[in-house]
Amino acid sequence: MALSNDQAIKVLQVVSSAATSGAELHVRTLSHHLQRRGHSVHMVGPRGDHGRHTLSSTVPLYQSSMKGLGWARTCLMVAKLARAKRADVIHTHLTRATYFGYVASLLTGIPLVASVHVATHDPIYKRAARKHNRLVAVSNFVRGMLKGRGIPDRYIDTVYNGTDFVEFDWSCPRAVHEEFGIPEERKLIGMVGRICEEKGQMLMVEAMGDVLRAHPETHLVLVGRIDELYEPELRSTAARVGVQDRITFTGNRADVPRLLDAFQFTAMPSSIETFGLAAIEAMARRKPVVASRVGGLPEIVRHQQTGLLIDRNRNELADATEYLLRNDDEREYMGQMGRKLVEEKFTVHQMVERLEAVYAKAMRAG
Repeated sequence: MALSNDQAIKVLQVVSSAATSGAELHVRTLSHHLQRRGHSVHMVGPRGDHGRHTLSSTVPLYQSSMKGLGWARTCLMVAKLARAKRADVIHTHLTRATYFGYVASLLTGIPLVASVHVATHDPIYKRAARKHNRLVAVSNFVRGMLKGRGIPDRYIDTVYNGTDFVEFDWSCPRAVHEEFGIPEERKLIGMVGRICEEKGQMLMVEAMGDVLRAHPETHLVLVGRIDELYEPELRSTAARVGVQDRITFTGNRADVPRLLDAFQFTAMPSSIETFGLAAIEAMARRKPVVASRVGGLPEIVRHQQTGLLIDRNRNELADATEYLLRNDDEREYMGQMGRKLVEEKFTVHQMVERLEAVYAKAMRAG
């Protein structure tokens, strides 16, 4: 439904990274859906082809240096754009972007809305919590972290990230097996996200040795960009455990819903997750999640309802994996409950509506 001019909000989005992880993809999804709802959206992102490919869609993207000596020029650019586009709010994502937005807000008087996607001790968020500005915590875990660092709760709104994976048609798992040359009888466990130490792929590879002894039909699929420095150790561990022929690396993919449809469930044995976008994406496709009890994950993964929560160690991860592999009815039930929870709390439409309310609150206070 088109909005009238007095309902439409002019938003300048500022993000300081173009990596294909949760925060950056969130900005792209948010901007696209704000635009679809009739708002005026412009975006400032990092310079380079990678940034343009990752962040731009139908939303105008202005690129600038986000590091080094170019920071002052970028602050002025954000302020100039905010004035030129008559922005009602400047919405920043990630810490460096929040510095740019904060300076631009001081120069223009335009309210700052700063989303806090990561666990951080940076003082900019406490400095930004003043007057008409708002901080958006992506989970109550993050909200508590901010309050614990002395930021008054009246400046903080919790807005969970949302997913549009509920909107995709269902796909045939067989095609995924065929594409990657995985025998059709194998049961796929998926891990979606950047392949790095904190996401727990190493722990899952180690647990696979135990899992395969009980369930020799299991196969692990790792979806996402792999950190170059991490790859040799991960592959070496897979060889040591003897599971290298039961692991498939897909790299970054634009068809994650299709891959999720082929998995039995997904695993997130992370050491830290401020929210866990990959968890709600899996749940949207009716897949349970095995997740560690860290950060914001317990706000999403409800134990024995939408998945299983574990302490972060190999034995518990292997036990939870084996439990879901041998209990088809429970796995199906958790998948259905996960889909229901996403539809109730974690759709992209709900996220956008809640952020519209935050924007309106900042504009009223100004």
